[in-house]
Amino acid sequence: MGTRRKKEGILEKTAQVFDLPGDLVAGLPRVELIGAGELRMENHRGILAYGKEEIHISGGKLIVKVRGEDLELRSMNAGELLITGRIFGVDLN
Repeated sequence: MGTRRKKEGILEKTAQVFDLPGDLVAGLPRVELIGAGELRMENHRGILAYGKEEIHISGGKLIVKVRGEDLELRSMNAGELLITGRIFGVDLN
């Protein structure tokens, strides 16, 4: 088992023992969908692809793909981002 995998396991166990959200402890992305018009994401690692119908965001271990129409990156800083438009789906890969 690699050092990184071992560290991730320890963080997940710590979150369970202290009843903490896993995203907070392990730095996992937190995605919040508000209706079909707004998506907020914390702990992102940057935009990988950007278009009006699809936006791909790095979440570290996984890629978040937002699908829809008239998608727009409304705001983004080092910690979180906001996407608006008509959101049809969110895929986690």
